[in-house]
Amino acid sequence: MGNIMFYITNPAFVVLVLMSIYSLALMINQALFLLKNSENFKELIQFMEDPRKGIKEIEAYASAKSTPHRKLIMRGLRYFDKPEETLIALMGEEAKALRWEAEQRLSALGTIANTAPFVGLFGTVLGVIHAFHAISKVAGAGPAVVAAGISEALVTTAAGLFVAVPAVFAFNFFLKRARRLSIELEHVAALLIPRAKD
Repeated sequence: MGNIMFYITNPAFVVLVLMSIYSLALMINQALFLLKNSENFKELIQFMEDPRKGIKEIEAYASAKSTPHRKLIMRGLRYFDKPEETLIALMGEEAKALRWEAEQRLSALGTIANTAPFVGLFGTVLGVIHAFHAISKVAGAGPAVVAAGISEALVTTAAGLFVAVPAVFAFNFFLKRARRLSIELEHVAALLIPRAKD
């Protein structure tokens, strides 16, 4: 019972529990976003590079699915009456907006990955202070009592690493996917802009 009360009353441990729940929610949310917005990029590029496909065919193809790649095409088609320089600038802004949509959850995940070990360390420091304070009240406390208090405190450090490590792996994985999406959107824009002259 004493151990449970220590963790419940340790603010750092409570924060780590909340961070763990939020981190898991972010990972699930980002994974669902990627699944929902998956695109057969090779097939899309082949379709756009086909000289037999006109603007109407490209528009119909792009409207069949709501992925960042096809959203960029649909938004780009709306600007086809603009001068080429304006079209390029507008397509660049649309691509940035779509990249932000894919990356917006990553900043929070990265923050959790970076700060969780320090929160755990802070919890350990609080735990050690609490342990020595409790020991000072017990007359003739031996090494066993000291070890028990410090081992409780160190659990918070382990909890911090437990939260941080999966968050780091997930952040790096999702960041890599976001960067790949950015390159793919640039490719789509580069293929679409010359079509404005057709």
